[in-house]
Amino acid sequence: MTFDSCLQKQQAIKEIFSSCATPESRYQKIIELGRQLPPFNPASRTSANLVPGCQSIMHLEATLNDGKLILNADSEALISKGLAALLIYVYSGETPETVANCPPTFIQEIGLLTAISPARSNGLASLYHKMRQEALKHK
Repeated sequence: MTFDSCLQKQQAIKEIFSSCATPESRYQKIIELGRQLPPFNPASRTSANLVPGCQSIMHLEATLNDGKLILNADSEALISKGLAALLIYVYSGETPETVANCPPTFIQEIGLLTAISPARSNGLASLYHKMRQEALKHK
């Protein structure tokens, strides 16, 4: 079992955030990434796709395509959408096994947990938990 792709994507995020010297620049980068997410399918705004534990309403869509989990999310809050974009960047296109077993260590390494509120941090953990649940369903 290898997680090379997942780990490489996490390294790329660490490099992107290495140039963010202030909490404000981190926030701006997160918001920018959220704006780059593809449009979310309105039909996917269901209670089954709702991410519990988020400060704002967030939906996660997960489909399996050629053995790879394809993820997309949407939130009414730009910062939440940006946080989702980070996890989607790392996990979308990976196998369900990778999503379930390759933790997002980059979050701590880029100092994200100290830069966001505890409520946002809990929401980010809830989103990853929901992604893992979806991965296990598609295994």
